[in-house]
Amino acid sequence: MSKYQALPLKTRLLAAIAAPSEYLAYAPDAFLKAFQRSGVHPVLGRMLFGKSETMARVVQHQVPCAVGDVTVRCYYPSLATDLPVILFFHAGGWVIGNLETHDALCRRIAKQTDCLVISVDYALAPWVKFPVPILQCEAVLNWVIAHAANLHANSQKMLVMGDSAGGNLSAVLARKYRQQLCGQVLVYPVLDTTLTSESVKQYPDAPVLSKKMMQFFVDCYIRQDADKYDEQVSPLFSTDFANLPPCLMITGEFDILREDGFAYVQKLKAAGNHTQHEHYPDIHGFLSLPHLCDSTNEAMAAVVKFVRERIA
Repeated sequence: MSKYQALPLKTRLLAAIAAPSEYLAYAPDAFLKAFQRSGVHPVLGRMLFGKSETMARVVQHQVPCAVGDVTVRCYYPSLATDLPVILFFHAGGWVIGNLETHDALCRRIAKQTDCLVISVDYALAPWVKFPVPILQCEAVLNWVIAHAANLHANSQKMLVMGDSAGGNLSAVLARKYRQQLCGQVLVYPVLDTTLTSESVKQYPDAPVLSKKMMQFFVDCYIRQDADKYDEQVSPLFSTDFANLPPCLMITGEFDILREDGFAYVQKLKAAGNHTQHEHYPDIHGFLSLPHLCDSTNEAMAAVVKFVRERIA
């Protein structure tokens, strides 16, 4: 881990603690299923993910979908009746993560942006495969549009946001619903599942997300090897970048997904899209880790500023 000496000690300690998670690739199905269902202990949650902000109200709904109904959690920062919307899709390589792992982050986003944040509990691989999570996320987007009044939501001011695999789903939806969305926030997103970029070669043992772990996630998600080249799995391979919603891209230096973010930004800019790229000297996952990563607050400020500009 000598190449990561530039990181603060607390961040390097996190990397050491997270290393055993690579066991998931070899774990029995029963263990993986239990891990997927597990929540976050309150004490551990505060240590890792920071303060849990108080909301005006938090409500869960079941959204009907042909491939499996979806639970969503709605975070209301106020009792206003015309709130801008951020559809949030969590990280975890399409395999792990849930509403609980990103509860603190979603509360923080809602509090600081004054938006209704709707967190989507899409079905996880390997029990479902591509394109099921995409279809579920689309169902939620259309449900929000159809029920905006009842949700106290302004569907004319709606963004998508996600980290890692959630950033992948956000990019896919931004491509498919480019006229309905006013922005996309892609936080160290998965954009090329072939895992052949220079940052993958430079940091194969990267903290939190190694090449081995990411390969496990990809193998769980895709149906066949050819899916890696589908633009709905690897948005970087798309040939149509015209008229996409304004984008905020957030990347970390010590992240195997770094170069994919840089390449996607170049394609967005070349097509004339409004694109903002914020790069930080940090690891994968840092936006969720305010006590352990030095870049969290600065990146959150960039998210808040971007969102407020889009909904003004």
